[in-house]
Amino acid sequence: MKKTELKVNMYCSKCRTQVLKAVTTLRGIDQVSVDRDKGTVTVVGDADPVSVASQIRKVGKVAEIISVGASKPPETK
Repeated sequence: MKKTELKVNMYCSKCRTQVLKAVTTLRGIDQVSVDRDKGTVTVVGDADPVSVASQIRKVGKVAEIISVGASKPPETK
């Protein structure tokens, strides 16, 4: 599993909703988080980072891949 972070221009809650709907249609995504204040979208899963960015661009937003890396494994107690 990998963690992909993208920079996306979002100005309102409607923009956030559009981005979330666009990303969640892809297969292989386990978790999505959107930080509107920072303008970032974090996706955890096996989805291709370029596909994620392309899907966001389809709703008219500019998406730029910031980082792609391994996600942190859950802590065991």
